[in-house]
Amino acid sequence: MPVRSADPVTDDIGRFNRLSASQANTWDDCPRLWYYQNKMRLKFPQSPPLFLGRAVEECVCRVLMESPGLVFASAPLDVMSNGADNLLPLFDDELPNDFMTWCESRVNIHWPKIRDEMHEEWSKNARKAGNWHEYSMDAYRDMCITALRMHMDEVIQCRDTVDKTELSDWRNGVNHAIPAPDGRENSGPHPLARTGECSLVEAWEIARPWFVDPDAEPFSLNVVHPDHWFQGEYDLVYRHGGKIRIMDLKASRGGGDRSGNYVEQLRIYAMLWSITHEGKIPDNLEVWYLGVGVRKNVAVPSAQEASELESKLHDLWQEIKGIEVTIEDCPPIPRLLRGYGEGGVKEEDPSESRCSTCDWTGLCPNGTGDDDLPSGGVHQPPGDLKTYDLTPFNELVPRVNIFCEAFSVTNVPDKPPNITIEQDGGFAFVRIIAEESEGVLTYPEEVQKGDTLRLVGVIPSTNWKGELQLKVDPYARVEKADHSEEGDIGLFDFRARWNVVGRVAYTTFKSGIGKTGKPWARKGLVILDKTSRVTVEGWDNAWPSIYNTLKQGDEVAILNVSLDAWAVDVKANLEKGSTIHVISRAED
Repeated sequence: MPVRSADPVTDDIGRFNRLSASQANTWDDCPRLWYYQNKMRLKFPQSPPLFLGRAVEECVCRVLMESPGLVFASAPLDVMSNGADNLLPLFDDELPNDFMTWCESRVNIHWPKIRDEMHEEWSKNARKAGNWHEYSMDAYRDMCITALRMHMDEVIQCRDTVDKTELSDWRNGVNHAIPAPDGRENSGPHPLARTGECSLVEAWEIARPWFVDPDAEPFSLNVVHPDHWFQGEYDLVYRHGGKIRIMDLKASRGGGDRSGNYVEQLRIYAMLWSITHEGKIPDNLEVWYLGVGVRKNVAVPSAQEASELESKLHDLWQEIKGIEVTIEDCPPIPRLLRGYGEGGVKEEDPSESRCSTCDWTGLCPNGTGDDDLPSGGVHQPPGDLKTYDLTPFNELVPRVNIFCEAFSVTNVPDKPPNITIEQDGGFAFVRIIAEESEGVLTYPEEVQKGDTLRLVGVIPSTNWKGELQLKVDPYARVEKADHSEEGDIGLFDFRARWNVVGRVAYTTFKSGIGKTGKPWARKGLVILDKTSRVTVEGWDNAWPSIYNTLKQGDEVAILNVSLDAWAVDVKANLEKGSTIHVISRAED
């Protein structure tokens, strides 16, 4: 089946430590590139095409979920919101005369909302780059239509070649164990079933590929290796005619080095399908370059090649995920750039180096950087008699464990309870910002006033009123307990301010409109030391003017910051009294 979830009983790896095709390709591009982007979790600039590509895929999938036999061309975009079972089949004289015209109409219904939502998401991204309005929205909408035109080729082929058994089974309600998303829940004969030869509307239903339901939870439709060390997510899987064909949608024209990675990605997906389907190798692999309307065929690996690829990837997982790796384990060894033209056609390889366009050239020894990163120490600002101890990032303590009593509990429908805790005459609010972690609630279902609790891994901070709050994210939990445990601290025993030093990777910026209607803006720095990375954030007007001069490779000390966190990311907040000092400037 297209989906194979992890077994929670035997999975001792977890979804955040699995290997993926993109990580494998990044490692092959350059081990140091992998280190920066996956170990240090640096985010490359987020340009509009990244978001528009996602918009194209979502729009295509939403049209594929619908049916020309159930949905009028002009129906509203939420026509499927209550499921397909509540829609009456159209009469034959109501069916569209041209299915491609119907597809184009449905794209025009769905595209504006999806496009605008992606624009808003891009606008809010702290690493957004480029200018949204420099890109043609019509060109990306047309890519949706191109994908559906390719799908219609599959539908027509299905109509013309479907055998009697497959057609009869579909008409009688026989379906795949994991069906393609179509909004139906009822079993039994399909409401669009006809008699006689296969009709085009029946072929649309039979040929509909499996794809990721755009309304599904993130990661919920991944296919996971039986031993849990690898995961992937197919774009389209066609299964009509008894054959398995995996298609990868690319909202691009197919030129450049990256087209080589697309080939490797599909070969990896063929291996993943094989290992989760008793050795069955897919019959066909294709990259659909929607910018030029080209279906590029990718050679399907043999069973032996798939087995060798699995072994190679498992060795890579053990090398970079199965053990703790350092920067020394990830040398800057870029592979040569590969030449591809439009449609993914192989061309002569370019002569320039991969390093010439790398986002991390100011950090890497192959660029203008070096590996002599700072790690703690002491800093004395010029003209200041006081010295400040600088803490290595891996020694920062943003989380604490507290044994306490529930002072008040207010239950809120469909939301976590509002809890105030008390300890030794002090009070704090428990702010549950993540209800679940790995499918398990982060708090007890029934909490009452007077219950004794342990808050494990909570993040102390203050709200806008200056009141103490303890945040519960996916790495924290609230549990009932009768006694404290070693390491539990008092409510006000945590360290409030820290001093850090690091090398600038990049700056961030995000802005918006608050509930009161007033605009807000926050700036940030992502800095590295020998042990980890930290994001430092503060309100726009809290940063001194020197912030605007910082660039990748500069080293800075930031004093008197408070700590915050989300999952594995440690954050530092620029507070009143925080100061920033340039230790050294990067080479030009």
